[in-house]
Amino acid sequence: MREGMALGLYSPEIPEREPDRLFARAAGLGATAMQFSFASTHGQELPPALPREQAEEIGRQARAAGVAIEAVNGTFNMLEGAERLEEDLRRFRGVASVLDALGCRCMTLCTGSYSPAGMWVYHPDNGGEEAFLRAVAVTKRLLPIAEDFDLRLLVETEASNAICTPERTRRYLDAVASPRLGVIMDCANLFPAGTAQRRNVRPTIERAFRLLGGDVVLAHGKDVLEAEKPAFTAPGLGIVDYPFFFQQLRAVGYRGSLILHGIKQAEQLEPSMRRMRALLEQPGRFGVL
Repeated sequence: MREGMALGLYSPEIPEREPDRLFARAAGLGATAMQFSFASTHGQELPPALPREQAEEIGRQARAAGVAIEAVNGTFNMLEGAERLEEDLRRFRGVASVLDALGCRCMTLCTGSYSPAGMWVYHPDNGGEEAFLRAVAVTKRLLPIAEDFDLRLLVETEASNAICTPERTRRYLDAVASPRLGVIMDCANLFPAGTAQRRNVRPTIERAFRLLGGDVVLAHGKDVLEAEKPAFTAPGLGIVDYPFFFQQLRAVGYRGSLILHGIKQAEQLEPSMRRMRALLEQPGRFGVL
């Protein structure tokens, strides 16, 4: 296992839209990895058309800046209507077909929400059996695309989505039953309304790793405030116990990057990187590459 962990950023949180400026800004902040969204350069995560030469240019700019694209967003709402789903699947295939030009083999998913306000917004029916079965069925339709382009599909437990607890995520992984499907471990997402309290943090993280640790492909560095309703914030400003998180990652042999996420203002980018670097450089942590 390598001794250092690369620090990365989430492209939509960097206020640059030209690829050369986007990756140069990330590198200037000390990032050597990125989770990339085509929303950063094309205005949509799943553009209706994506010329290969545009993807190749993005890949060239990333390599020139020394930033590895660890994952690309492929998110759409799995719980939307059938007509929209077919268009989303077509667009998903289009993005998947150019990931090799970015030097990337991982694509992220969203298991969705019934909320009309958006796919990341809580709805009480998201936790029902119908939502679970639909998320499984849609994910299975994505597996041939992953096979065609040799990709890993990554899902995260998200308290507002259909796959909303570590237990439900474990059941989902087992139901899809494919080595193409892996996990993003984002500890801030593990706290449904009323549970984001300091006393719950370590038991919650420990339970998530016990159920999902062997499937972790990517780690997110996001944070959540101690509040009745989930309120996300920049890493290091909330209640996530990062030393304990890093300990759990090390215990499962994690070899990937830490993608910082939840950074709402550009002025928080540099302090967030500094805080995470300081934590990783403490004795007994991963160190930073």
